[in-house]
Amino acid sequence: MADSKKTSIMQHSKELFERFGYQKTTLSDIAQSMGNVKSAVYYYFSGKEEIFAALVRSEADDFLQKLMTETQKASTPRAQLFAYVNMRLDLMEKVSKRYHFLKSEFFQLMPIVDANRQKCDEREVEFLREILENLQDQEQITISDTRFSAQLLMQSLKGLEIQMFVTDQMQAHNVNREAFVNYVLFGVIPSN
Repeated sequence: MADSKKTSIMQHSKELFERFGYQKTTLSDIAQSMGNVKSAVYYYFSGKEEIFAALVRSEADDFLQKLMTETQKASTPRAQLFAYVNMRLDLMEKVSKRYHFLKSEFFQLMPIVDANRQKCDEREVEFLREILENLQDQEQITISDTRFSAQLLMQSLKGLEIQMFVTDQMQAHNVNREAFVNYVLFGVIPSN
């Protein structure tokens, strides 16, 4: 029962955040939208920031699960890297469109978002590290530090989120996607 109540509070909060933005939404608004008083919300959450943090964690978990599931469908580590970059770009674009309502509050909310995505980020780096190690084994190549390389790849792609979210621009649309993915994975100098 407690989980369903928390989920309901989160869903109502998300709808209000979408409609009015984070700053303009109050705990009273959230409680009222559920037909409750503010103290009923306080029973489950300490405040609006905690609700928002829970939403971020939930979205990050969903994002990572979809990313990993789709990436693992590829048959080889190299194909998984390509699938990972493509899927991450697609998911980032969907998230930026879904949360367009937070655009004006993006930089203010970024510390909350970063803090509450940290565990998922760590799991994503570990997932990528395993792919890179499998790539080394299968293709008999050397990647000097697979963890660092995984972290750098993920952070590079995450850096695009800000551009996508704040400017509504994406430099790797489908027309340029293959060139972009190749650039991300192989850099300026083409692989042979």
